[in-house]
Amino acid sequence: MKKRNRSRESGSTIVEFAIVAPCLVLFLFGAIGVGIMMGRYIQTVYACRDIAHLYVNGVDFTQTISQNIVTQQLASGVGMTATGGNGVVILSRIVTVYQVDCDAAGYSGSCNNLNQAVLTQRVTIGASSLRSSSFGTPTATLLDSKGNISPSVYLQNTDSSVQAAGFTALMTAAGKVQQQGEAGWVAEVFFTYPDIGFLGTNASGGAYARFIF
Repeated sequence: MKKRNRSRESGSTIVEFAIVAPCLVLFLFGAIGVGIMMGRYIQTVYACRDIAHLYVNGVDFTQTISQNIVTQQLASGVGMTATGGNGVVILSRIVTVYQVDCDAAGYSGSCNNLNQAVLTQRVTIGASSLRSSSFGTPTATLLDSKGNISPSVYLQNTDSSVQAAGFTALMTAAGKVQQQGEAGWVAEVFFTYPDIGFLGTNASGGAYARFIF
């Protein structure tokens, strides 16, 4: 009788394991997938923070050596190049136009962006098609070789694409008012999630981070 009971218990254990095993495997793969995506998100935040610090301290990201810092170090493992790949870095310098700015530039009577937040520089590294800036995209022909936009454009509003959409509202919500002569240095980073097809699932989209100084 004891042998029969042990046999039945063993058989029940095998059946129970067969029922539970698929759930455990799915849970394990799910945990691995989430872990990989969390790792990419953390990398995105750290990279964005470091890029923002470099940007506000005067690093010229139109130079190859500076772009290599991003693509080869901060975005290591992402598979990103200066003009493509699996990530994009968007850098923007934003100012609010005051009357003194218009007067100094000789546009007192034609300063159509008065009291508006405008883009005065835009530099993009990586695949620009992956994600657009939260503050709009200036017309490419307005940018010089350093990504700068002429005061004659952003003061007179000869092209509305220079307006930094949503920037003033964001600053107001944060309890801040941009003063005359004060620039907002914005870094936005988007890295796609790694391919986790080997786990039997896909992870579309990616991780986004933004820092403003």
